[in-house]
Amino acid sequence: MNATLDFLVKRFETFNHAYFGGQLPPVPIKLGRAVRSVGSCTYKKRRRLFGKMEYYDFCLHISRRYDLTEEELEDILLHEMIHYEILVNQRQDTSAHGRLFRARMQEINQTGRHIAVSHRHTLPPVAAPK
Repeated sequence: MNATLDFLVKRFETFNHAYFGGQLPPVPIKLGRAVRSVGSCTYKKRRRLFGKMEYYDFCLHISRRYDLTEEELEDILLHEMIHYEILVNQRQDTSAHGRLFRARMQEINQTGRHIAVSHRHTLPPVAAPK
């Protein structure tokens, strides 16, 4: 399946209500052709008063380089939404896929999803356009 912005935006809204209580603010979603990752959640950060970090200017990126099933694409979007949830709520995890991330991933996976920490080495790339 080839990812489209329309598909991703609709799924973001659906998943936001189903898994995040509708609490995630709308976020830009961009399609790219990244090789090293199928998805990412980017942001900026700044140090606030008393040294506390503040995260802002979020964006979800999904690579179109890989031929994914609809379910794989949804799980990748959910993976990035977990990162977004942690960051938008200004929470500190123990690492990029630390305790908070893994607990949330397991909670959502109990509903029948198959979110994973990494997909990097398991997906075949889409053939380059001619």
